[in-house]
Amino acid sequence: MDTLALILYNAVIFLASPLIGVYYLIHTWTRGHSLVGTRERLGFVRSLPPVDEEGRVWLHAVSVGEVGVAAALIPELLKRRPGLRVVLSTVTETGREEAGKIEGVEYVFYLPFDYPHAVRSTLRRIGPGGIAIIETEIWPNLVWEAARGGLPVCVINGRLSEKSLRGYSRLRFLFAPVLRRLAGVAARGEADASRYRSLGAPGVFAAGNIKYDAPAPGMSGSPEDLKKKFGLAGAEPIIVAGSTHSGEMAGLTAAIHTLRERFERLGVLFAPRHLQRLEEAEAELRRGGLDPVRWSEIAGTSASGSGSGSESGGGNNTGKVVLLDRMGELAEAYACATAAFIGGSLIPHGGQNPIEAARWGVPVVFGPHMDNFAEVAGDLLRVGGAVRVENAGELAGALLPWLSDPAKLDAAGASAKELVMANRGAAGRASEFLLGVLDSRRMDG
Repeated sequence: MDTLALILYNAVIFLASPLIGVYYLIHTWTRGHSLVGTRERLGFVRSLPPVDEEGRVWLHAVSVGEVGVAAALIPELLKRRPGLRVVLSTVTETGREEAGKIEGVEYVFYLPFDYPHAVRSTLRRIGPGGIAIIETEIWPNLVWEAARGGLPVCVINGRLSEKSLRGYSRLRFLFAPVLRRLAGVAARGEADASRYRSLGAPGVFAAGNIKYDAPAPGMSGSPEDLKKKFGLAGAEPIIVAGSTHSGEMAGLTAAIHTLRERFERLGVLFAPRHLQRLEEAEAELRRGGLDPVRWSEIAGTSASGSGSGSESGGGNNTGKVVLLDRMGELAEAYACATAAFIGGSLIPHGGQNPIEAARWGVPVVFGPHMDNFAEVAGDLLRVGGAVRVENAGELAGALLPWLSDPAKLDAAGASAKELVMANRGAAGRASEFLLGVLDSRRMDG
């Protein structure tokens, strides 16, 4: 039955190859990506030299969020096993860019398309002793081909929402056999662990959320320097709307107008989730009566530049609306926020990561759709570090008590930060688990 499922899967992707190819080219073109990584995605990665007994592990992180998990996990792995070689694959260009910044990574490459020949070629050229998939991206041929070669595959910081569970359940005939081949799952929490178990995954346990361990970026000078860097010098209070999505801007714009009736020096920084949406986001803000300025214009750099935050344009930007147009800056930008809005939560997307703001002691507001971070969101609500709104019309009312009362603001921010600190340590537990998986393969061999 397992073999039949694999045959059917490969037959489908083979027949759909022309459509998949066209979609890939259109997706690459419309998002402004290059085709440089296509060779790697076809399995033509660099051939790496053989390794000694310490071995090599292949970590897969889809995009920036998962790369952040890798950035916390890799130091823990190398602390416990200094001679271990670590290679890291991604799917997105921004993920690859961030992956290249992690110390101790031997090689960064694009994940191969899930065709048997591409996966086999990559495995042969990389020569890993095991594979760890960060969060959730289960590709049948990757798992099957690794298992055929005696390589253990596990999931680290496993995330499985109710929506994803329903999708996997509909294709249980395919994914249940794949999940049974896993060497284990270190899930983010008990709810995620329970969902993995319901699909038949073995060795599942709740290790905790490694995103609590993700290193915070170094702050560029004093708080005032940071406000100047992001074009918000003189503004007070400051709202950072992080990782916003299409369908959220109109509600956010209305909330800003309401708050400005009370706080005329209010500063706002909008950070769209995808840079491809910059023009759309800018147009939406202007239609809403706001006058945004792109951060690259303030910083004196292009969106693809260094983002050094020079003082040009960093003067009196009281009440300014800034549109963050460079990836990799939001994590630091949260540090200058009085309060933050977490994007992807007013629409049925599943929400973005609230930990990035909470670790700075910044309380957060989010909408009803936080499925991707349900446990984190629930914990923040429980300790008073977050407020949930049912719709955009409630945003201003949710933020007003914090912005009006410094004592309430400080208490909420302190609770958020304490929660983050109390939940650190998952990276160490996950690294012990992963090293145990690698060792079991060596002992079996």
